[in-house]
Amino acid sequence: MVKNQILPNNVQGKELINAFMSIKKELFVPKKFHDLVYSDADIMINEKRALIRTFIMAKMFEKCKFSKNDSILVVGCLTGYSLAILSNLVSYVFGIDNEKNVVEEANNNINFLNILNCSVFYKKDLSNGLNRNAPYDKIFIEGAVKSIPQNIVKQLKDDGQIFTVIKNDEFIGEFVRGIKVKSGLSFENLFITNVNELEDFIIWDYVNEISYRNQFFSFKLLYQ
Repeated sequence: MVKNQILPNNVQGKELINAFMSIKKELFVPKKFHDLVYSDADIMINEKRALIRTFIMAKMFEKCKFSKNDSILVVGCLTGYSLAILSNLVSYVFGIDNEKNVVEEANNNINFLNILNCSVFYKKDLSNGLNRNAPYDKIFIEGAVKSIPQNIVKQLKDDGQIFTVIKNDEFIGEFVRGIKVKSGLSFENLFITNVNELEDFIIWDYVNEISYRNQFFSFKLLYQ
């Protein structure tokens, strides 16, 4: 996997490559998909969500430039594969997911590997992030979104960074770095890719769009 997928995609960080080599991906994949573990195919964890392909995850993590002093939040961590990789690169990594059985499996996997700098929590709505351990140096959203909620931005340290795939109206995904500037984000596009959208963020976008439209409609009525 490292030789045939990660290295040919120009991933060069030695510690990152060693992290992928040291973690057995099959521990985080349903047994019925074990024949796909080291291919570049999507591996479904449930009906709606798949693990990010390993070479894409490796490209993403290299762009994140994680530090040994970083406190990280991973939103939508599924069975914990990304957390296990990151545990070799950062000080502490927190993960959240919105399915209790997946969170339980992630914790079992982390405990089995005796990884001590990881914690995984159940959160009903991923778009709320995880306040309890904020602020974070970096936040990695493991999936695609159309926008990033302000309450997640607030969970970053000043000058903290958030990484995710943002899909535009043409459904083209761009992996981006958002740097916190005051209360907002300054974005830098890193590379084009497509991963599964996170449903919680789609619902958040829809609710906020309806709220905005209702406020705009009320404003028009008030001044007609």
